[in-house]
Amino acid sequence: MRQSALVVQSFGRENEYKRVMLTVLSFFAFNDTAHTKVILFTDRPERFEKVFAGLDVHYVLLTGEKIQQMRGQIDFLHRMKIALIEEAFSLIGDRFLFYADSDSFFLQNIQSLLGQLDPETASMHLKEYLFEAMATFELPAGETFRAAHACFSEQVLKDASGNALKVDPKSEWSWNAGVMCFHPKQAEIIPDVYALTDQIYPASGNHASEQYAFSIMLQRRYKMVPCFEYNYHYWYRTKKQIADWFLHDHIDAAFESLPLEDKISRAKGWVTQLRKEFRSNIRRVQDEAVQSFNRREFARGYAFAFKALLSSPGFNTSFYKDVLYHTKKMISGK
Repeated sequence: MRQSALVVQSFGRENEYKRVMLTVLSFFAFNDTAHTKVILFTDRPERFEKVFAGLDVHYVLLTGEKIQQMRGQIDFLHRMKIALIEEAFSLIGDRFLFYADSDSFFLQNIQSLLGQLDPETASMHLKEYLFEAMATFELPAGETFRAAHACFSEQVLKDASGNALKVDPKSEWSWNAGVMCFHPKQAEIIPDVYALTDQIYPASGNHASEQYAFSIMLQRRYKMVPCFEYNYHYWYRTKKQIADWFLHDHIDAAFESLPLEDKISRAKGWVTQLRKEFRSNIRRVQDEAVQSFNRREFARGYAFAFKALLSSPGFNTSFYKDVLYHTKKMISGK
């Protein structure tokens, strides 16, 4: 049985605290508590002590000063991910490091994934798109993605040693960095990930700059395997809203007072419930309608709008204003 360390972060808001409670408890719904320690970076360790009582949890306090230091001179929120992974490597010994964003939950035992990893093989959640695709991301939302593409196409980046590093957008991929798993020897990658992030973010302003840095360095040095079968990363805005609504209703004082085994058992059930909610919740249906209209897929948009009306006959002013707006655009041909 391979030993691992689950590394997570949660700070700032109650909904963030509840998300990471699900992340950790769902992990132990499928994995043996005896073979994994948890490293939780948080501004409020006391918020979790009752919920996680009985688990091997090491808390790293995130003070305002520490957070600012982790964000670096570029003052980039997601640079913190690099910093906490770096610190976690110093705490885990010879364990595999499994990093998971708080907006994720586990789906199965990770031992088969760990069996695929070695000093030459690493894991990120999944391939999302070739860097080349960012050149045509729709504006205005795609502005920072186009800027990142320009950075890769027009600039020669440098690694931590000052060596030139030229990205090939036509052959290199952006992998989702919300979930990653590393062999302990792969801590060697961290200085270069810092170096690339500190160049990409100022040049592009893109919120995924650290993801691009991890993607570039990991796929260049190691064989890559996906881990989406083991962890569900619900990064999309509407899915986060659905999860927050669900967890607000299910994690309360009574739940937190349950025996650990009961909390883990409930979390396992929530994983199934949330995946259903992500497909059928009225918020998701309405969002599918609006996004379809934005892509000018009007038939699909009206199909979802009709489904939303059947699911929730009550009048949603904001949603139906969106439907009316896109209907006028369709009629006018604009």
